[in-house]
Amino acid sequence: MQTFISTRAWIASGLLLLSLAGGVSAQTAAPLAPPPITPPVLAPEPTPPPPVRTHYFTSLSNVEVEKYLQYNDLIFIPIGNVQAHGVLPVDCEYVAAEALALKMAQETNALVFPNLQFTYPGDGMIGRGTVQVSSAQAIAYLKPIARSLLRQGFKRQIYVTVGNAAGPETASPLALEFFYESRTAVLYLEGDVLLQKVNADLNKVLFGAYSVVGRLNDIPVNLTPEIPKHDLDQGLRKLQALNVSGGARDGTVGFFAFEDESGAPVHALTAEQRAAWAKEGVDEIDAAVKQANINKIVESLRDHNRFTREYLIPKLDGLLP
Repeated sequence: MQTFISTRAWIASGLLLLSLAGGVSAQTAAPLAPPPITPPVLAPEPTPPPPVRTHYFTSLSNVEVEKYLQYNDLIFIPIGNVQAHGVLPVDCEYVAAEALALKMAQETNALVFPNLQFTYPGDGMIGRGTVQVSSAQAIAYLKPIARSLLRQGFKRQIYVTVGNAAGPETASPLALEFFYESRTAVLYLEGDVLLQKVNADLNKVLFGAYSVVGRLNDIPVNLTPEIPKHDLDQGLRKLQALNVSGGARDGTVGFFAFEDESGAPVHALTAEQRAAWAKEGVDEIDAAVKQANINKIVESLRDHNRFTREYLIPKLDGLLP
């Protein structure tokens, strides 16, 4: 019996030694390679919006507008005026805004809402080619259009002016009043600010604008307008020299302006000059759009509206106008 127990103990001890030896051997052996990592399944890249057939809202069918709004909610709205402007057509300040808006729409695959050229012309340029509309009348006309566009689905509206010193008198109140009423931000983009950053020549920009919209031949050649001579308003000149009134832009004093050689081009030009100035103007418009980084602008407008809608309004609704 004692011998049997000793035998069993000896066997158990041997098994224990074998187990310990196996553990040491396992510890000193090279580690096994980790199993291959399966890459996570990534969401597919978002489908880019299909290119629009034309950037002009009014040239699209309703089917095309509906399809566009499935991908995009952005629209550029050039506004301008009709007034005397030297040898240039009376709608030149609207056409400049339209051309800049079109270039920005091409850059962002967006739409342009055209034909809003009958707004406040500013300093009352004396001439039978000037259509007089007050700032209040222009705002009253534009605001229902803005409301309609928002209902239709255009949540990002960008209003554009160029060469129009009176533009802020209409577009700034429009943007602010519309925001307080709808709590949706629209953007007023003053094209002159963008053009100044690339040292653009406004007269050449106006020529380039007609080229951009396919109307260069609307600018007459070999035409010399008769510019009558007028006495100077010495009081206005002194106010301007004192920097208390620059005109319609700051709205501190009203005045009437004569068409003279200090502003718009009034000298005859040849077809060759027209084409050369138009080319330079187009290049300057392109440079302004590139320098502006319009894609970042429209993304920032989207983010601003989202923050207002998702954070500010729920948090401060009782205090907001």
